Amino acid sequence: MQSNLLDRKPITFESKGLTSKQNIKVEINFAKPGHGIVFQLPGEVDIPANADSVVNTLRNVVLGQSSNRLCIVEHFLCATSLFGLNDLLVKVDGPEMPLGDGSAKIWFDLFEANGLKPQATEATIELPEVITCGKGDRLLLAIPDESFSVTYLMDWNHPKIGKRWQTWNSSMAPLEIFNARTFGSLKEHEMLGLTEDVVSLTEDSFTQPLHFEDEPVRHKLLDLIGDLALCGFNPLMIKARFVGIKSGHELDVVMAKKLRIAISK
Repeated sequence: MQSNLLDRKPITFESKGLTSKQNIKVEINFAKPGHGIVFQLPGEVDIPANADSVVNTLRNVVLGQSSNRLCIVEHFLCATSLFGLNDLLVKVDGPEMPLGDGSAKIWFDLFEANGLKPQATEATIELPEVITCGKGDRLLLAIPDESFSVTYLMDWNHPKIGKRWQTWNSSMAPLEIFNARTFGSLKEHEMLGLTEDVVSLTEDSFTQPLHFEDEPVRHKLLDLIGDLALCGFNPLMIKARFVGIKSGHELDVVMAKKLRIAISK
């Protein structure tokens, strides 16, 4: 844990939600070691950031408690994992976490603006066995290793994407992935009213210049790390190589559940 975090005042942030179009207020409180990351919705409804809280993975990860819902948590969880912020009470007064430009950059900027610096997370948790999750032609593997890394294979029928591999490990700069924005088809984004806020795919290109030539696959790595945090602790602590082949939120959440079971044995 970063020194003196418990002595810090809460970090506050406000931004318009991407889908709700509401102003969302977020208050990030630092908690004692072992607390984990817990989201708190109005009425003091606590929703732990773990796979058991997940109620939907269709377009993003949605956590729920009774009738309460909180969407788009994965980018925030990726940022906290990369920053080494593992114990937080995050108060949110709306139905979603702010998305910013579709990457995790808003959270990195927020943490740094409040005087925090990314802390290296040592991989100390042994993975006892290979874990596999699959559905159709999609696959996600966790392979015991000496350190943490994530690799992803995209295979999209699009002239600017096609088949692409990318890897990130904890010796690399977080900038290599935290600045990678989400994306989707222009048709879908027009249907959702999102065309001004996010990167969209046209038939042969993108609606905005990319931060990286392979930005879409880097965003998949961002999502994967954020989703793996739903195992209940910082995934960078796990000595494992995670390999996703066309996987997504659904398989990521299954992996998070299996990780928690395997490591607690």
